[in-house]
Amino acid sequence: MTSEKTLKQFNLRITKIRIAVLDALSASPAALSYSVLQDALSAFDRTTLYRTLLTLTDHGLIHKAYEENGESYYARCFGCTGQDHHHEHLHLKCSSCGGVECLEISEELKLNLAQLPFEEINISAKGPCSSCAIQGG
Repeated sequence: MTSEKTLKQFNLRITKIRIAVLDALSASPAALSYSVLQDALSAFDRTTLYRTLLTLTDHGLIHKAYEENGESYYARCFGCTGQDHHHEHLHLKCSSCGGVECLEISEELKLNLAQLPFEEINISAKGPCSSCAIQGG
């Protein structure tokens, strides 16, 4: 589904910045940091980018995948809503390349977590990502 159709489906106004953010995150296999997004979308000012990230997060189109030393990483959501972000994966921050990727967790862990009354779950880990581990990075 195109970014325009996605925004329409979520009853959001279609703007150039929203399309650009969704396109950038959809095209990336890993979460992107705010600074990378800011560099890639330099045609837009920082305040507009920040507000757009908040709006897209609030409506369940993206999520904050990781945060470290004041740097936030964002990834595209699929199947979430503003009221229900369900990310049944962990976020791995690569200790070699610095990238952030989403990794699936076991069905057993999902079942155990589902039995508890959490309002929010955020699972993160640090270590080499799959690409760096293969390269010995």
